[in-house]
Amino acid sequence: MKKIFRLIIITTFLTGLLIPGFNHFLNQQPGDNITFSQENIERRIAQYSAEAVEAFYAANYQTAVNYYEEILELDPFNLESRRNLAVIYNDKNDLLSENRELLKTAILSNRAADIIELAVSFYKLNNAQAANYLLQNMIEAEDIISKRDQYQKYYYLIKSQLELDKLAEAEGFLKQLEGLNLNRAQVKLLRAELNQKLGNYYQAYEDLNNSYQADRTQNYLFREMALMLEKAGEDVKAYDHWQRSLSFGLYIDEANQRIDYYQEHYPYLRPDDEEEKREEINPFILEANWQDIEELETETEVELLRIGLSSGNRTLLFQYSDPFSIIYQGKILFNGEARKNYLLEIDDNSLTISDGEQKVQFGRLENEYQLYSEADNSSFYVYNVEYGQGYFWQGRADRQYRGDMIIKGAENSFTLINELDLTAYLLSVVPSEIYSSWPEESLKAQAVAARSYTLSNLGRHSGEGYDLCSTVHCAAYNGVGNENPRTSNAVLATRGESVYYGDRIIEAVFSSNSGGFTERSDEIWVADLPYLRGANQMKGENFDFPLPPAELKEWLKNDPPSYSRDFNSSSYRWQVKVPVSVIEDRTELGKIKNIEVLKRATGGTITSLRIVGEDASREFNSSQIRRVLGGLRSSRFKFNSIMDSNGYLKELNIYGSGWGHNLGMDQSAAAGMAAEGWNYSQIISHFYPGVEIREYNNNN
Repeated sequence: MKKIFRLIIITTFLTGLLIPGFNHFLNQQPGDNITFSQENIERRIAQYSAEAVEAFYAANYQTAVNYYEEILELDPFNLESRRNLAVIYNDKNDLLSENRELLKTAILSNRAADIIELAVSFYKLNNAQAANYLLQNMIEAEDIISKRDQYQKYYYLIKSQLELDKLAEAEGFLKQLEGLNLNRAQVKLLRAELNQKLGNYYQAYEDLNNSYQADRTQNYLFREMALMLEKAGEDVKAYDHWQRSLSFGLYIDEANQRIDYYQEHYPYLRPDDEEEKREEINPFILEANWQDIEELETETEVELLRIGLSSGNRTLLFQYSDPFSIIYQGKILFNGEARKNYLLEIDDNSLTISDGEQKVQFGRLENEYQLYSEADNSSFYVYNVEYGQGYFWQGRADRQYRGDMIIKGAENSFTLINELDLTAYLLSVVPSEIYSSWPEESLKAQAVAARSYTLSNLGRHSGEGYDLCSTVHCAAYNGVGNENPRTSNAVLATRGESVYYGDRIIEAVFSSNSGGFTERSDEIWVADLPYLRGANQMKGENFDFPLPPAELKEWLKNDPPSYSRDFNSSSYRWQVKVPVSVIEDRTELGKIKNIEVLKRATGGTITSLRIVGEDASREFNSSQIRRVLGGLRSSRFKFNSIMDSNGYLKELNIYGSGWGHNLGMDQSAAAGMAAEGWNYSQIISHFYPGVEIREYNNNN
């Protein structure tokens, strides 16, 4: 019966489409002219297709649409051109035109995947009834080939059922979706939506928390968790989650209002009381968890590095592994003992140091002081260091660092700087950037890349008094606790080696996962670097970038074989739902009307995005895009804009690839290559073409 219904639709709908096609063939003359005409048509289609792809990536959408419409004039049944048109309309946020094109495509192809896309299109347009009908009545289970198409079918069936308040049906489909074992974080969000509709608010909170634990980039969920806890009557727990939301810089005004409310109603939550509790702790009886560290030869090839560990400090509790001195302009101001707690504090624009028994004022705050030990292989231990500010992994921890300390004062605070040699620095950086369990040659490639990147970026924070920071802005540097024998061996095995292009050390940038393709530097940044030209990590030969629009969409939705997939596969492909409240909070544009892609790089990375609000519109570059959409892993993605009944954005469903800026060495792919026999020199040459590995010294 369903097949007959489809045939009726095809017969009634396609009359206008078929006539141009029949006229074309009826007007052909017999003989060689038909062959020539067909060859000419194929040549023109190929030419128009290439022109359309170029226009699509430059976001010259009308030009791309015109080319694909020209192809359809020549071949009305060219389904790939229709799918390409639908993707273009989505990127330019013309959802009605996308819907019309998907309708034609679904009727012509009678393919389950196209019908699912049509249903999703109806859901995006706030027509849950049509989406639900298509997904339940127009698709046979045996017609769905891809597991990811099955996921998409059930996902939007559940969303439609929730919109239609058919909660029992939603529960049934949710159980089937959970059985697919895909995208656990997003499935937990669906479960949270269902429990919220059912009034199970605490269970909804637990579902949200489980989703966050499965994908910790979703720090915007702390607001949702707080709201569910409030409805469940868990006020104190809700207060903690508003604090967490505030710590990520999200929903600042709302979070502050809720925090003020709880502090007014629960006086013991007020900061003064918390401060009193902290003051009860005697800092001088805390014990440091010292680690034994591998002794290193003194390095003379390069000057000591200055790494900024934390700024805005007013106190600092620390120990030294060996006796140390505080020095200013060559003069010793204070001598300290080994493995004893000392507290640095600001007192009336001066710095003081105390050991719990005596307090010594040793100089004015605005000066720079060196804490130095004459012992070989010395290190220091700092309590409660803040790390990862602004990122989902932010927090505080006690950490041990090789080398010595520098205290650089400012107007009313000071910066903690770690001074150490390059190899000691890399022993911590390399395992912070790559899994130490990965193949040995990938660890060596990472060591060489990290060394090159460090040397090419010295002085990046010179205005703040140090060379590099300790966050991912420069490189993740977490001290001795991150050192690992396998990565240490890789650093020492390649000691002195850096990557050169001509006579200069390259800026050997790297990211966690490229999703299968790295971009050209001039498409992501302004600089056109000859050794960052883009690299293909796909294992098949059928991925010739730039991909046509529909192929790009399928490439991002699925997980085809790639060196990037073999290790760290959870970053290779990912999905996330971004509530519109996140975008409104980050953009301050009021209610969001639409989101439009303005430009893509060769591998599909979005390099410019326009967000239109009721108050104004703004454009964002690739690094800003990730932040404004809630902290995405990368800016290479496709998205579905889900609209409400008033034509405003309700949520954004995103499926993307990779983690990072998609430039330089793909660490996951490097591991995949190493596992298949590539050595570190071959890996470096793949990601940075035209380079060579040489030993460095202060002269080169």
